[in-house]
Amino acid sequence: MKKNNTFSIILLTVVAVLALSACGTKPQTNNTAPQGANQPQTQQPQVKPETDAEPEVKQGTGVYNGAADPHTVEIEVNGEAQSFQLGDGLDKVVAGLEEGDSVSFEYSEKAVEGDATAKQLILTKIQKTEAATGSKENGSSSQAVGGERSKTQAFELTLEGKKETQTATLAQGEGYSLYVFDPMSLFPDQNRVALAVDDHYYAEITKLPSDFNLDELQNEGEKDLASIGKVQKLDKAAVPQELSSSRLFLQASGSKITQQYIVVENTTGAFIVKVNIPQGEPAEGFESFIYTSLESLQANK
Repeated sequence: MKKNNTFSIILLTVVAVLALSACGTKPQTNNTAPQGANQPQTQQPQVKPETDAEPEVKQGTGVYNGAADPHTVEIEVNGEAQSFQLGDGLDKVVAGLEEGDSVSFEYSEKAVEGDATAKQLILTKIQKTEAATGSKENGSSSQAVGGERSKTQAFELTLEGKKETQTATLAQGEGYSLYVFDPMSLFPDQNRVALAVDDHYYAEITKLPSDFNLDELQNEGEKDLASIGKVQKLDKAAVPQELSSSRLFLQASGSKITQQYIVVENTTGAFIVKVNIPQGEPAEGFESFIYTSLESLQANK
């Protein structure tokens, strides 16, 4: 009887141990992810399509020599003939020009395939101007405009705080002549000297009769400038030193523009000059150029 009890106890113990072992064993979870899942993806760099840069627009002045063919014209620049391909619509413009006409123009450069040093010049804008090579009314092209004045003259200017000597060319307006520097052109139909890169910078010239009244001109100038801002009359010490021949210098400035009403007088005659100067980078250089040009004004004999 004791043997049976002992055997039963052993059997129960074995069963209990097996049961505890079974309870302590947890099924394994398969954490193996499919190959490639949850792995960082390699980003391929995006290649942006190349865009052609806008060609740089350049300005120039010269003498029109005529058309070499229906698509090409020749312009003499600083004594050297250069060929320009006509841009869209310019064939009609150049048809109105004559050989020997003075012109201002804009152009861009295009690389020539197979030759890294060669450039093709593409004309984008051209217009007739008045220069000192003389006009038909003044005789041959070798005759200086104004008769007795030389075709070119050197002047000393102050540009960006430094004194420079630059040569200007004699140009003919309505009843007068003056020297014009290369960055500018005289447009005789408007009696304006304007900056080539931006014709909003200009001086408009009107020849005065000999019996002009300075007080009346001052009243007129003050009315003209009143819409811009407060009108100031500059005394002699405040007038730009390049313009010593001024008899009257009125000025008004707004947030975006300065306008001036100037009476210039010398031994040849007197002139009203209306100067328009937008606020911008070209302003300082324009003022030095235009005041020097205005000082060279002479009435035709």
